[in-house]
Amino acid sequence: MLSRVAESLYWLSRNVERAETLARLLEVNVNRTIDRRASARDAAERIWRGVLHIAGSTSGPWLEDDPHLSAVEHCAFSTEDGTSILSCVRVARANALSVRAELSSEVWEAINGLYLFVDAQSPRSVARSGISSFLHSVRDNAQAIGGIVDATLTRDDEWSFLVLGRYLERASMTTRILISHDEADDSAPEWQRILEMCCASEPFAKEQRYSSDPSEVLAFLVLHQRFPRSTRFCVHAVNDALHRLSETPAQSYSNEAERLLGRMQALLDFVTVNEIVDEGITAFAGRLGERFDAVGAAIHAAYFPRIPVL
Repeated sequence: MLSRVAESLYWLSRNVERAETLARLLEVNVNRTIDRRASARDAAERIWRGVLHIAGSTSGPWLEDDPHLSAVEHCAFSTEDGTSILSCVRVARANALSVRAELSSEVWEAINGLYLFVDAQSPRSVARSGISSFLHSVRDNAQAIGGIVDATLTRDDEWSFLVLGRYLERASMTTRILISHDEADDSAPEWQRILEMCCASEPFAKEQRYSSDPSEVLAFLVLHQRFPRSTRFCVHAVNDALHRLSETPAQSYSNEAERLLGRMQALLDFVTVNEIVDEGITAFAGRLGERFDAVGAAIHAAYFPRIPVL
């Protein structure tokens, strides 16, 4: 496959996944902060600065005017910040258009429909129906794209690059959420907020009935083998996609990305939640985040090389 096509599929998938995650982050924190803006402004500002950090955005003086509204508008509609929902959806659609022949009609229609919906909105228009309704629609439509990809594409290289982008972005965002955790706040409401931001509240409740133990929440989000948003699950999914692409046996590696993923798999397969707590949640998640960045760079070097024009 041409590296240009592979790269477009990869970034298409990463940006759809990021748009879905951003919509969920905003929806969760809108509901958490809207009722206590007046009484707990400092707490609301801390939460929104954390959301901006997760999104990879930088906050400016504008956040101090109204942490709730300004952060939501920036993360949803900023055209200058490439990490906003609007920017991610535009990038995803542009990449989908460039590889239209590699996608099923259903996948293209779903991506184009999401783009047309988001591009038609503005802070003023969503204020009339409520920001939660807009975010809910973005989240549901972005999640549906992953299902349509899996339901309508053959399991060839194109599908593998889409899966690769989806799970690498998901693992990276789960890690960012954990990095943003305030280790001084081990309260049940704070861990419930983290579960909701990771789309893990109901799965965790079914797995660990009536538990609010922070270590069990941490183990679920990082080490669970079957939850599709846990870091461990995502790392295995990324590793499987890379080995399908290279056709290298599972226990060996043919490039730097596979070598790094193999080390991460071993780490997450054998580390215990007590060891993570001893190291510090933020420190451990930060270490994972650096490794995900390295994996992304290695994937680029292996599959999307920049060949200079002479």
